[in-house]
Amino acid sequence: MPNPRPKQTQAFIEQQKKGYIENWINEPLAKQVTSLRLPNSVHDTLHALTPEERVKYLRRIICEAVNRDLTPNS
Repeated sequence: MPNPRPKQTQAFIEQQKKGYIENWINEPLAKQVTSLRLPNSVHDTLHALTPEERVKYLRRIICEAVNRDLTPNS
């Protein structure tokens, strides 16, 4: 049975992953994660980056491509 009133210590809260903040995004991030499988060569190249660099890079290029290719009047 789960603990109905768990205590979250300050140390526990600080160790939780906060995510990567980017100043250029002017709206909240979606709650649902978008994921896809990539060819091995692309996957290996992306995973040569640090996790923070990889997330920021992918978020930036996907946002740019959607705004350029899929958003009307852009």
